[in-house]
Amino acid sequence: MTLTRHQRKRSLVGVIAAMAVVNLVYGITFPLLALVLDAQGVSKTLIGLNTIAQALAVMFIAPWAPSLLRRFAPSRVMQLVTVVLAVLFVLAGLFPNVWFWFPLRFIIGGCTALLWISSEALINEMTEEWRRGRIIGLYASLGAAGFALGPLLLILTGSEGMLPFYATCALILASAIPLFIVSHRTMGHPDQQPAGLWKVFLLAPAVMMANVVYAAAAESVLTFFPLFGMSLGLSENSTLYLLTIMGLGTMILVMPLSRLADRVNRMAMLLVMVLLTMAGLLLMPRLIQLPFVAEFYAFVFGGVEGMIYALGVILVGERFKGAILAAATTMFTACWGAGTVLGPLLVGLGMDHFGADKMALVIFLIYALYLPMPVVSLIRRKNLKEAA
Repeated sequence: MTLTRHQRKRSLVGVIAAMAVVNLVYGITFPLLALVLDAQGVSKTLIGLNTIAQALAVMFIAPWAPSLLRRFAPSRVMQLVTVVLAVLFVLAGLFPNVWFWFPLRFIIGGCTALLWISSEALINEMTEEWRRGRIIGLYASLGAAGFALGPLLLILTGSEGMLPFYATCALILASAIPLFIVSHRTMGHPDQQPAGLWKVFLLAPAVMMANVVYAAAAESVLTFFPLFGMSLGLSENSTLYLLTIMGLGTMILVMPLSRLADRVNRMAMLLVMVLLTMAGLLLMPRLIQLPFVAEFYAFVFGGVEGMIYALGVILVGERFKGAILAAATTMFTACWGAGTVLGPLLVGLGMDHFGADKMALVIFLIYALYLPMPVVSLIRRKNLKEAA
């Protein structure tokens, strides 16, 4: 079924609106669960391992996702998953035990993975190349609005009792409402042979690994930034406020940066964003303690780092088309899962061993390991163009 221009616009609006609410849920979930466990005296390493349980599910679900999206409309999958997630978060609040949360967060991780895979595949499939940057920018920007409002909502509800869990449940159910205006259609033929995920990875390793390191950094900041800030003398509410400012920076700055991505070499732009993020991490411990400077820094840092993810989604849509796009989107999301496994584990271990105030330095080292990949990708593409 070929969609009309109106159907494409309507479907894009529905998917993007739904994912903005889903990201709001993510924005409240990671700091909320970390604060609940920390108040119980759970070690930061175990908090990181608990987060990993959620990430492992992403890699578990990845091999099955392309076939699922060929058999069922992605929008239908998203509607079902939101209902399941709402129930799971009520259970998390009723039973705030780290060991019970391990299997619970595994299921939550599988559900959220399906939401991301479905939404990004739909958006890239329905977007024309000439405006891919601005559409993905809008998607990332509104998603960041969700991340920004999540910690703010947590300030209002607090981290104690059932109120934050009931609020999260209500938001999850609200995210299903925009999906009713999305055109329901499958991606490809149900009997079509799926593309291998590792084959897709090898076709664009720098793009896929960008999501690994971004996820490792973003999930670690969401999970540990309140503990990092408090180790430097900030209050819990101050750290949640700065997390909100970071999300606002992503929401506002990603839009103009994504428009720029339609006019420049996108891989070169990715390299610049990584370098700027690394510089920001080195300055983080000092700048977040300075009045007024802290807010400006958090705003710019959120926008620059958030653009790494947006560029990854843009590059997936640029380099993969047709039936292989579902597999590429799935692999991209699986890389997010890998990053959320590595990030909280490494950062949690680093904070336990070197001190909670060393969070930013550990994340800096993760980006440093990735840095050669976009450089090599740029050199290879330049050599291919010269050879042609």
